[in-house]
This record gives sequence, C-alpha cells and structure tokens, in this order.
Amino acid sequence: MKKRINRYLGVAAALCLMMSLGGGVALARELTLDAALARMEAGNDTLAAAREAKAATEYEKEAAFGLHLPKVEASMRWTRIDEPIEIDLSSIKDAMGFLHGPNPISGSPGDPRLAYLPEFTMEVQDDTFVKGRVTASLPLYAGGRIQAANEAAASRVQEAGAQLRETGNQLMRDMVTRYYGLRFAKKVVEVRTSYFQGMEQHVSEARQLETQGMISRSESLHAEVARAEAHRLLKRAVRDQAIAETALANLLAVEEGDHEAITPVSPLFLTRELEPMDYFISAALRLNPVLRRIDEKGVQARAGVKAEKGAFLPKVYLFASQELVTDDLTMLEPEWAAGVGMEMNLFEGFSSVNRLRSARMQRSRVDHLSTQAKKDIATLTEKLYHEVVGQVEQHDALKTSRALAEEAVRVQTRAFEEGYATSLDVVDARLTLSGVEIKQLMAAYGYDVALARLLETAGLATEFNTYRNDKEQEVTF
Repeated sequence: MKKRINRYLGVAAALCLMMSLGGGVALARELTLDAALARMEAGNDTLAAAREAKAATEYEKEAAFGLHLPKVEASMRWTRIDEPIEIDLSSIKDAMGFLHGPNPISGSPGDPRLAYLPEFTMEVQDDTFVKGRVTASLPLYAGGRIQAANEAAASRVQEAGAQLRETGNQLMRDMVTRYYGLRFAKKVVEVRTSYFQGMEQHVSEARQLETQGMISRSESLHAEVARAEAHRLLKRAVRDQAIAETALANLLAVEEGDHEAITPVSPLFLTRELEPMDYFISAALRLNPVLRRIDEKGVQARAGVKAEKGAFLPKVYLFASQELVTDDLTMLEPEWAAGVGMEMNLFEGFSSVNRLRSARMQRSRVDHLSTQAKKDIATLTEKLYHEVVGQVEQHDALKTSRALAEEAVRVQTRAFEEGYATSLDVVDARLTLSGVEIKQLMAAYGYDVALARLLETAGLATEFNTYRNDKEQEVTF
C-alpha cells in the first residue's frame, strides 16, 4: 500500500511540474495534421502574398495581350498664346496701289476702286483656342516584339505559379516539422515523466531497504541523486515542449494572447512501402518548383532575345484621328485623318546592339543555372532518400535494444529489492531504457521530417498524406 501511495505522489508531482512550467495553460485543444494544414493555408501571410503575386502576373499577362488591340486616346487642351496668328498680305496691296495709282509722269489719276480694297490681313489663329482630338492606332507589324512580350508575360505567370507551389511546399514541410516536433516533444515528456516516476518509486524502495538495514545510506542517497537528475530532465523536456508549442502556434497564426495549448493527435508514423530512389529523382527533375522557375526564366530570356532582335525591324501601324472641337481649327488643320505609318530606328548609339548582346548573355546564364540546378536537385533527392531509409533502419534496430532495456530494468529492480544489485544498477537500467525510447521517437520523427523534405524536393509534397494515411504503420510508445 505504501509503494502505491508513493507512486501516486510521484505522478502528482510530475503533473504539477508540467502545469507549473506550462504557465497554467487552458485545456488542450486537439488538432489533426490535416486541420493544421488547412488552418495554415487559410491564415498564413506568406502564402497569401505568393497568391497575390501570381494574381499580379496574370493581370500583367492580360496587359501584354492588349498590345495586339487598337489603342484609342482622347485629349483636350485649352491654350492661350502671346498674340493672334495672322497672315499679313499688305505688301500685295501696296504693289497693286503702285501699279494702279496716279502716273507720276503723265499725271493721270489712278484706279478709284483701290480705295475700297480691304486690308490684306487674315487671322489664322486666335490668341485663345481649344483643341480636342480622338486618336486611334493599331499595330500591324512590330518585328516580333509584341509576341515576345506576350510570351514573357505568360512565362511570368507560370513562374509565379511555381513560386506559389514552392512556398506551399516549404510551409507544408515546416508544418510537418513543427507539428510532429510538438508530438515528439510531448512523447519525450511522457518518457521523462515515466523515468521520473520510476526514480520516485526507486527512492521509496531504497528508503525502505535502508530502514530494514539491507542497503547502506550511500545507496539511498544515490537513488535520491538519480531522482533529482530525472526531475531536471523532465523540466527540460517540458520547456522543450513549450518551445515547440510556440513554434507551431506561430505557423498556425494563433493570435497573441491565445494561450490554449495544442495537442497534435496525428501519430508519428513509419512506412516501408517506399518507391525506388529513381522514382523520386525522376519526379524531382520534372516537378521541382525551383527547376520550374529556372525553366521559366529561360523562356523569358529567349523572349528577351526575340524582343531585342525586333528593335532592328520596322514598326508598321494604322492610325486615325478625329477633331472634337472644330470651331478653333485653322485652315491648315483637317477635321479627320487616317493612314498607315512606319517607324524604324536607324541609329541610336549602338544601344540596340548592346541590349541584344546582354539578352543573349542572360539566356546563356540561365541555361548554365538550369544545368547545375538539375545536378544539385538530383543529389539532394538521393541524400534525402537515404535519410528516410536510414531512419527506418535506425528505428528497427532499436526494437531489440528496447526489449533488452525493459528486461534489464525488470531484472535489476528485482535484484535490488532482494539485495543482489546496487542502486546504481537500477538507475543505469532505467536511464538506458528511457534513452532507447527517446531514440526510437527521434527515429520516427526524423523519418517523418525526412519524408516531408524528400517529397518537397521531388515536387510531390501533396503526396505526404498518402504515405501518412494509406500506408501508415502507426508508431506507438
């Protein structure tokens, strides 16, 4: 009965410790991985920014398509000039007067009609006038520049889509890391709590044996030192759990001041049904968002070369204009006009030549980046694949060690109770068992994180739930 009471006291002490270190949090809220991912996708600002960036490129694509369509502009202008514009023909009147005026030799009178001639001046433009015009133009040929602009705009949409997928994949990997990180931390707290309870029971038994004279005082003190160390490890595990909770809450965009604890209920898992490594490398070379973004940069670079080549070719277009205000038009200005225009740069200081050279260098640069990125991605995929397989092997190898450690605890505890083993033997056996349990947890957690990174690199991040749900072998401790 006394042993049972001491055991209950140990459990109560551990629970009080966790509550005190946890800051008196409210009741825990259970959260599955699917629910956590859905909440992150709905509230994460980084993901929202990536979505808006893609939407912006789609509008840019629509704007580029508008280059194919007519351009219509309207303008209205009120103007005042320094003085009216007039055509002065007084010299013609003077010449006529000279020819038809009085003859200075004969004295005959001139033509009397000259006196009735008006002033030979004509106002062309008043000093205040209003001009209004509608103009329209339609490109017929631009040397391929319009097509290049549309190709580049469409490629930027694809690049933004790849960036959105990359951001989503990274956040999913972060969620897996933090979600299962909290699950791992809580499991470690359970292991440390069990170890602490075992040390509490060991101290109780040591004191009873000391009272009965079966062990020395040093043996009992050694048990108390081991209990203090177990207490320290438990406190550290609880602090690690609090840090993991904060990290997950930040990713879930939990509002500040919301101290409701989160309990991840989706278990750590392992699966041995994994496709061959070549499957993931092939998928990575086809689907990895980083490679897709680099490929789209290549499309844009080639479009840039096409556009710069078009700068050497003429631009042909239709145009038309209609005057909106005809009252202030001069005799030299038509009410409407239409025609065909052509523009072509003949010389601009070799700017076009150097821009074309720059575009070609950019295209070559992207090609080199693409080649190297494919090599790096393939190497990273292989590395992560081996990490996933290695974690499974580590977990399986620890099964025998755990069985041996459990048996050692049972044997050493029984031997200590009968006086055939020391307190140090019991402490070492329990410490070994808790260490093996934590290593198994670490292997399962490492597997889940490595699998998430492998699928992210292969462009298959959304397949994580397939491995977790369809092929799951739940790891329980």
